[in-house]
Amino acid sequence: MAQSVLLVMHKKMLSDALIAQSSSDMRFKITAEHDYATAVLTAEACSAVITVVEIPESGLWASAEKCLAICKVIRKYLPRCKQVILCNENDKDSYQASIQAKQNHVIDDFFFYDSSIHYFLTKLEALFETGKVNRRE
Repeated sequence: MAQSVLLVMHKKMLSDALIAQSSSDMRFKITAEHDYATAVLTAEACSAVITVVEIPESGLWASAEKCLAICKVIRKYLPRCKQVILCNENDKDSYQASIQAKQNHVIDDFFFYDSSIHYFLTKLEALFETGKVNRRE
């Protein structure tokens, strides 16, 4: 059974490419939300098991704090949903905030824009597998 993954992303071209490249992978049903203000509602509606939130390089949501706040709210309403941040490897503030958030258990993981689709899907699978263990407890 495919697990629901929500991409909260500013870059529509990137989310479309991730969805297209992963469409043959039956482990995941990937959905994109480009309106950060409705990300929590979309996560609930699609029963997301994993949410990937991009810290955009520009625009209203171009702040690690705002994106991490979305992760916290999603975790409040969907406590079993794994939270992942996607950030620019050249944006020191974003990746340092992501490291700190992972260390503080605000998010479950993060990765960079330049990650391959294989790496992306492997990270999702690893997060899903750890979620299966937690559900049995």
